[in-house]
Amino acid sequence: MSYDFTELNKVVANWATDDTTRYNFHEPKSNNIICNIGSTEMLRVAEDGFYVRGEKIPVDDKEAATVYNAFKEFLVWNRLSRE
Repeated sequence: MSYDFTELNKVVANWATDDTTRYNFHEPKSNNIICNIGSTEMLRVAEDGFYVRGEKIPVDDKEAATVYNAFKEFLVWNRLSRE
């Protein structure tokens, strides 16, 4: 299934009041989830593993904690940046 994110990008651009905050919605590769803040990729869940700020997280006992902390940081930043 393919979506056209052009209209959604326009709505979000009009909604965002802070000039430094940019959200870019695009269709990721199949089976990927990507959380971006502006042009910075904060978290990506891909078929081959997890990526935090573009770097692949090694599979070890700290993997879950690293991914959780990155996602929590993304959510806190997102909430604090709203008015």
